[in-house]
Amino acid sequence: MKLALRTTAASDATLTARIAATAIKVRLVSQYCHGGIVIGNTLWHATAQHGVICADFTPERWDLIDLGDALDADALARVLPLLGAKYDWFSLLAFVIPADATDAQRWYCFELCWYLMTGENPSFRVTPEMLLKKSIENNAA
Repeated sequence: MKLALRTTAASDATLTARIAATAIKVRLVSQYCHGGIVIGNTLWHATAQHGVICADFTPERWDLIDLGDALDADALARVLPLLGAKYDWFSLLAFVIPADATDAQRWYCFELCWYLMTGENPSFRVTPEMLLKKSIENNAA
């Protein structure tokens, strides 16, 4: 399993998606605008357009952080029931106003990564840097 982080919008992204990617990076003070989890050769992620989906991906367009194979089966069991779940616009409010707003039935990309990595449904805002820190902790354990 790998944590996959993007520094740019997808190559086929609309102008709105490109602006959103830039806004996310600026607001989070991060080089990353999107994240997902790779299990085998499949990317699992949440997009504003499609919600939780699985897709083939081009590894060269992502920064990949190895999380080890031991987590694959657990993460796959967690993500399969979420396929098609809607995008979590509500939780994104926590990045704009000081609140821990969440919708347990919907997911944004970094929340989904946290859940697949830890098994914990986050009740707080998740950033790319939190995912990187968790991946370091997991690899050190």
